[in-house]
Amino acid sequence: MPVRGIIGTDYLKIRPDFKVITNPYGSDQVVLIPPIRPDIAIMHSFAADTAGNVLVDEFENEPLLARASRKVYVSTEEILPSLSDLKKKDYGLIIPAVHIAGVILLPGGARPTRCRHYYPYQEDEIKSYLKADRG
Repeated sequence: MPVRGIIGTDYLKIRPDFKVITNPYGSDQVVLIPPIRPDIAIMHSFAADTAGNVLVDEFENEPLLARASRKVYVSTEEILPSLSDLKKKDYGLIIPAVHIAGVILLPGGARPTRCRHYYPYQEDEIKSYLKADRG
């Protein structure tokens, strides 16, 4: 992934895997950063089917995270009988089961954050957590 913001910093001295090159689409310099490959990703989905296909929010990073990670475990609001049942939902993107190592039914698993189409952010709970975190 090309970035510009770290050119001229000491960060390049401690990361020999980052390479400075001339931008192939211009004359400026960019830093090439190798991709992140998480061993395990944990995410929450709208729904899954019994084969392990999952329906996720198309506006979040779950599809990218699923492709990047070695193993993906998913909690879900509901489990439906088949892929065709997932396709009947009029929202979200389906991540194929080939990218998923395991699924567990966990309604409310995204709380206190939101799960679009199911429940909103729980602002009071988030504030309570932040207050407790301050000590």
